[in-house]
Amino acid sequence: MIPFMYEFLDWIARAGGILALLIGAVAFIFREKWRQILQRSLAQDLERLKSELVKAQAVHAASLTPQLEQIKHDFQQKLEAYKVSLIAETEAVKAKGELRKTIALRYAEIEFDRLVALERVLSPLTSDVLALASINPEYKTAEHWTKIFDGILALSSTTDAAEMFIPIQERLDLTNFRGKLLAIASQHVGFNRDVFGEADSRRNEVIDISATLHTQLKDRIRALGNL
Repeated sequence: MIPFMYEFLDWIARAGGILALLIGAVAFIFREKWRQILQRSLAQDLERLKSELVKAQAVHAASLTPQLEQIKHDFQQKLEAYKVSLIAETEAVKAKGELRKTIALRYAEIEFDRLVALERVLSPLTSDVLALASINPEYKTAEHWTKIFDGILALSSTTDAAEMFIPIQERLDLTNFRGKLLAIASQHVGFNRDVFGEADSRRNEVIDISATLHTQLKDRIRALGNL
């Protein structure tokens, strides 16, 4: 019996390497087979998930289509409304610009007309007063006084009409000038008035004031003509 056991154990010892190789081979084959099964299962799962994802995306896209169309419609309406408001605003700005231009042009026309009217009255008035004040008393008439008085009144009214276009100092100069002319005319123009002497200091004074005012007016009128 004992010899038999020794032989069996010896056989097992000799066969151990072969068994180990067989077991290893079987394990390798099993592992490879299992890996292939897992790969096929994983591939199938991925395909299924991909298909489900595509379907879900299609359903989601279909559900979003009405919302997207509404958003697109609302945006288009707002865009059109903005374009209309922008055009209206542009036209309003353009209209305001045209209105300002028209007002500025009209303002310049009024200023020009009133300054020209003032210049026409002012220009001959000094020479008329001095001429009628300097003639001999026997040639002086009441009509002379009426003429000069009307001229001074015209100077006053045209000055008032052009007041908004004249600096305050020039308005004061015009008022002072009218007063000096009226004083000379009251004393020396009209029936039986005394002669206005050549040596009277007021002569050169009113001439100088008249020349200054006349030059200022002409400069303003020329400046308007160059606009």
